[in-house]
Amino acid sequence: AMALDAGHFEAAEAHATHCTRLAPTHFGAWLVAGFARAGLGERDRSLGALLRAIRLAERADPRQLPPAIRQGLSEASRRVRQRLAEVLDASLDPVAREYGEADVARLRKGAAIFAGFAPPGFAHPLWRPGLFYIPDLPVRMFFEREEFDWHALAEAAYPAIRTELLACLEDAEAAGFSPYVDHAEGTHEAQVWAEVNRSKRWSSLHFFRHGEPRPEAHARCPATSAMLEAVDLQRIPGYGPEAMFSVLQPGSRIPPHYGSVNGRLIVHLPLVVPADCGGLRVGTETRGWEEGRLLIFDDSFQHEAWNHSDAVRTVLIFDTWNPALSPGEREATRAVLVAVQGFEAALLGEAGVSG
Repeated sequence: AMALDAGHFEAAEAHATHCTRLAPTHFGAWLVAGFARAGLGERDRSLGALLRAIRLAERADPRQLPPAIRQGLSEASRRVRQRLAEVLDASLDPVAREYGEADVARLRKGAAIFAGFAPPGFAHPLWRPGLFYIPDLPVRMFFEREEFDWHALAEAAYPAIRTELLACLEDAEAAGFSPYVDHAEGTHEAQVWAEVNRSKRWSSLHFFRHGEPRPEAHARCPATSAMLEAVDLQRIPGYGPEAMFSVLQPGSRIPPHYGSVNGRLIVHLPLVVPADCGGLRVGTETRGWEEGRLLIFDDSFQHEAWNHSDAVRTVLIFDTWNPALSPGEREATRAVLVAVQGFEAALLGEAGVSG
């Protein structure tokens, strides 16, 4: 640190890098390495080291950190966020050239919010996307099925899809059903999801997960697979589509939570709905399921679901685009989320670390 303060960047960088090799979790050494590399003009290597310091410091109690370290982490965060804002803005430039600047305006605002340079200004107190917020979209919790030109196609496939589901449920484990929520015990997430964490109370069989197809499920359920290919799924590498059979056991409740991205809508095709089953609350609105009739909502509002009956409730879930987004805004959303996905990995790679 003294060499850094004196402007001896090469010596500071060499010493700090040596320390990180001996003690890879020493965030103070990563901070010094990052600032020294900045002094040497190595911006991406600098930011990678600073990001590493930030991630390691998240495990520490900030009240126990010396003021100089807290100040250094604050400056590190500002620099990393500035680079993130530049990367996200640049990802939108090709879309703007193709569709026009108006079609990327909302996403540029969202990028500034994501990078921490603009307040989110959520348009509703129960609207809190966990990852990325697209501002200025209409405040809508549920959407009507008639707004989507593929709704009749999806509903017409209901009898065949239900038959495939029931066949899968005859031997759920062999079909590939598993608990939908799987957080390590003792974590904050495990506490939040305690009722259904690692539990068959809420289980799923995925056709797509984070955008990747599950060939076994598609082969087992050809009618379901064909319908999913025919509707307007939200396709974003690393994020979507998501599609699955979702089974909620009798007397079970999915706790209130938020989805990751607005601009995406969740579609339920109810397949098995017992009498007096329960319902789905999204924000301030609650609706029930009707077999074969689509239920469509924005899951970035706080939402919860429950099955108060004495039989299982099963729906096919998949995601689609919010119709308020233009074709250009869809492309802009893809571009931003792909850039978000690769940002940290790229910087940490530059820093000479992994994970």
